[in-house]
Amino acid sequence: MPRVAISIDGPTASGKSTLAQGLSQALGLAFLDTGLTYRSLAYALTRESAETLRDDLAAVLDHRPEVYRAPGADEPAQRHGIFLRGEDITGKIWDASLDDNLKSVARDPGWRQAILRLHQNVTERYGDIVVVGRDVAVTLLPDADLRIYLTASLAVRRERRRAQYRDMRDRSVTVGPATERDVENRAAVRALPKSLEIPTTYLPASAVFAAALHGLRKFSAPRPVRQGKANNS
Repeated sequence: MPRVAISIDGPTASGKSTLAQGLSQALGLAFLDTGLTYRSLAYALTRESAETLRDDLAAVLDHRPEVYRAPGADEPAQRHGIFLRGEDITGKIWDASLDDNLKSVARDPGWRQAILRLHQNVTERYGDIVVVGRDVAVTLLPDADLRIYLTASLAVRRERRRAQYRDMRDRSVTVGPATERDVENRAAVRALPKSLEIPTTYLPASAVFAAALHGLRKFSAPRPVRQGKANNS
């Protein structure tokens, strides 16, 4: 069976993770959320010096993606996990107090390069994979079978994030306008072959999933898919 790699880019709360999880479950892929690595590094900087982390980030921070071993599996064989020197910090990376560190990491070209190298190791290790982020198609998966860019209005993105974390008061619900980086990345993805832009403002998750699956069938070899309904979120 041929290797499958799918990139999903877009601004915060545009529906990237919902779509990625649906595709990974239906197609039997690994699912890497690159935003979790950025949050993990923001947390790690409260525990260790920047110099220590910069020396060899991949040796200190281990990001294990969610993995579905077979198309249509009901449960992942491996769930997302982030480990700092072997300690599971997956549940500790969401506090709003980390937002300033997160912004600093995202703006720093050196950190972005270190994180890119870590993500490259993950994609090489897991092979068949769907990856979500802010510039995945351009930097991490230049040979993706399908490059998706999701858009949604600011009002809808804010409401989605509030609904997602309504019962998790410790989690940051900050969602701002699309950044200059988002605008540049959107243009870059549009210019690439095998690219598909999906405006999600008025679409249920099932319709976004169907559009993505249609794009994959159009641009790549057929792959077994279990038909089912995607949940809105």
